Amino acid sequence: MMQPIVNTEPIENEFFLRDGYVYFSGLYENTILKGIAPKDFHCWHYWGKSYTACFMGGVRLRGANPASFRVLNYAYAIDKTAVYTTSGRIFGVNLETFQVLDNGQCESGAPQGYAKDSQQVYFHNGDGKVKIIKGAEVSTFRSLGDTFFAVDSKRIYAYGKQLPKADLTSWKLLPHWYSYDDKRVYYLNREMKGADRESFTVCTPLEVDPLADHLARDKYHFYQNDEIIEETVWLERLHKIMQGQ
Repeated sequence: MMQPIVNTEPIENEFFLRDGYVYFSGLYENTILKGIAPKDFHCWHYWGKSYTACFMGGVRLRGANPASFRVLNYAYAIDKTAVYTTSGRIFGVNLETFQVLDNGQCESGAPQGYAKDSQQVYFHNGDGKVKIIKGAEVSTFRSLGDTFFAVDSKRIYAYGKQLPKADLTSWKLLPHWYSYDDKRVYYLNREMKGADRESFTVCTPLEVDPLADHLARDKYHFYQNDEIIEETVWLERLHKIMQGQ
């Protein structure tokens, strides 16, 4: 996936060339990669390496082996000794069987996603340490591709956690992180207690910006995400979303 560096202008979360040096364009500042020759540097988004060092953004990955280092997706990379994420190194991984299960990037653009080896399942949400999903059935575990939801033969998972009481046979994924089974409604990994399953409707259009308000309703309540809000406020926010389409 890595290619020789070609960017000559700063692009957020990308490496670029300037005056014979390699830089990384971070959120708040550009960081120079000291001692790195541009002709030796290869990169892909915020992953990079030269003959002597590996990088995640402007941070040198200490101990990483450049000869065997390769990018797996937006959230994960690997060499002959370890698996790396944008949050740091994962310890105790079976390197021979490790595999990513989606593209590692959520709809907002942040690094996030599921992975597994022969022993356990991992979830990386882009903030903090990678979570090991205890109790997940490794052999049947699969991501649904959006980096939020996953299933195995017995359970449903949302944002790295088991969806409480969800019925696998009747569960259905809805737009904007909502879902339901034949009895309950969920937002991400939380049950929306009191929501009416039969009349529940997601109202935020599918094609809007992923960071827009997630709005839904049933015959009793109006919701932003999984919180009940007043109808007037809800209508104002829906109107604002529709105007911005």
